[in-house]
Amino acid sequence: MNSFQGHPGVHRAAPATTRKPRFFVGIQVLRGIAAMLVVAYHLVDAELVHGRGVQLMDGLARFGFAGVDIFFVISGFVMTTIATGRYASPAAAGQFLLRRAIRILPLYWIYTSVIVAILLLAPHALDAMYRDKSVLASYLLWPQEGRPLLQVGWTLIYEGFFYLMMAGAIAFVPQRAVGGYLLAWAGGLLWLQFNPVTTPWVGVVASPMGWEFIAGALVGCYARRLPGRAGGPLLACGTAAFVAAALVLNGMDLTEQRPLLRTLTFGACSVLIVLGLALREPASARDGRGLFERIGDASYSIYLSHLFVLSAAARAWSASGMNTTVGEHVIFLLATMVTSILVGWVSYRFIERPLLTLSSAYLTRRQRAAASLAAP
Repeated sequence: MNSFQGHPGVHRAAPATTRKPRFFVGIQVLRGIAAMLVVAYHLVDAELVHGRGVQLMDGLARFGFAGVDIFFVISGFVMTTIATGRYASPAAAGQFLLRRAIRILPLYWIYTSVIVAILLLAPHALDAMYRDKSVLASYLLWPQEGRPLLQVGWTLIYEGFFYLMMAGAIAFVPQRAVGGYLLAWAGGLLWLQFNPVTTPWVGVVASPMGWEFIAGALVGCYARRLPGRAGGPLLACGTAAFVAAALVLNGMDLTEQRPLLRTLTFGACSVLIVLGLALREPASARDGRGLFERIGDASYSIYLSHLFVLSAAARAWSASGMNTTVGEHVIFLLATMVTSILVGWVSYRFIERPLLTLSSAYLTRRQRAAASLAAP
């Protein structure tokens, strides 16, 4: 499949076979950092529940959830980047949705099935809240009360909605009008902020986090019109503002995941960061591979698997009794972060990437069959 390895919001290849593959190294690195932020965020609770010494993962680490805001902005950016030249085509919209489904669902289903298996074989190993979830809705990424069985899957529900909105643009909107379509969506989202959330679906549609995807999509549409020299200052401003937002919110003890607040702070900063990276490094290929690029490759696997790693590691840490001193806490935190990344990489290398290869072969056969039928 012509796609970036990593979080499902990013593609490595151009939207058309006649184009040279497009690769944003900076965006790949950013996705690796975002994945590590999410792992750090969940390490806060792991240490709090199972540690018996001074809690080290506190304060700024509680804002690791902002890695999701980065992912949403990246997703919007990439979706409009890969859709260039494909608008006003219902057939292209169908192909877009098929590629998105093939990209995100198989691996998500595998990790969801692990939880289902635990529920069947050892239900008491999981909290009672898991037994109240709809298995079917979880597999289908259908909004339900609370989160799906695989807790981190809630972000994929939002991604799925974003993809539907993007498919609507690809199907019916001329490319020159895509910016207007996105602004109209943003305006409708503003109107929804003043209406009550009555169902889980309304909660997804009306979430202010949709602005993050929209803003990223606008960056994908118009970044090429800005001078490349603006990339450095924008990246610096976005990064500084991101850190400053965490410092200020931590000082005010506003550590909860409030959708509007996180969108206006971390979401806005993420837009500046993505725009700066896009301007600093136009789409290009590169031979060298850095550590954070490789983490970015595996970011989707890391994202889906890390809670399993944290749960097992934290329980083993607690049972060992080596969870009381500062040194023991440091060792646990570093070892668990590294293990989460390694397990995610193994998942990527031996599960996710083979699935991508199979899906690529399937799509190629499908396209060839369609082409042969269309030939005179």
